[in-house]
Amino acid sequence: MTPMIDIVFLLIIFFMTVTQVSKVNKMQLDLPELEAAKEQKPSELIVNIDAFGGIHISGRQLTIPEVESLLADELVATGGNPDILTVVVRADRNAQCKSVNEVVSSLEGLGLKRVRIAIQKTG
Repeated sequence: MTPMIDIVFLLIIFFMTVTQVSKVNKMQLDLPELEAAKEQKPSELIVNIDAFGGIHISGRQLTIPEVESLLADELVATGGNPDILTVVVRADRNAQCKSVNEVVSSLEGLGLKRVRIAIQKTG
C-alpha cells in the first residue's frame, strides 16, 4: 500500500508543477491581429489555345489585352499574391507558338510565376 501512496503523491506533485508552469506561459497579452486573416485558397485559371491561335478562357474567346485584363482582375481577387494563382496553359498540338508565347509573356509581365503547360500522356 505504501508504494501506491508514493506514486499518487508523485503524480499530484507532477500535475501541480505542470499547472503552475502552464499558467506562467499563458500571460495575458493583447496580441496583434492579421488584417487579412481569412484563409486564401489556391486559385487555378485555365487558358485554352485552339489550333487557329484563338485564346479561350471560360468558354469565351479573348484577345491578348483582354487576357491580361482578366488575369490582372483575377490577381486582384486573390489579394495581389501571385503565389496563390496558378495558370494552366492548354495549347492545341497544331497551335502556333506565337499565341502560346504571347500568353506566357503576358503572365510574366503580371508577375505570375506559377504557370503549367498541359500535355497529354501517351500510352
